Amino acid sequence: MTHEFLRTLASYLEPDEEFDIQTAGFTKCRFPVLAKRHVVRNDEVLHADLSSHEPIKR
Repeated sequence: MTHEFLRTLASYLEPDEEFDIQTAGFTKCRFPVLAKRHVVRNDEVLHADLSSHEPIKR
């Protein structure tokens, strides 16, 4: 659902605009912390899991 919404949103952005969403939270206990980043630009949605050291993915 999130990616579908963000792909729809991408069509409303100007070619040089970028929409960046960063979220943080936790699971049922205090740790581990969950952190995500979604970037919408140039008609694509990029995703990164900020809880790890992995690069941002398409």
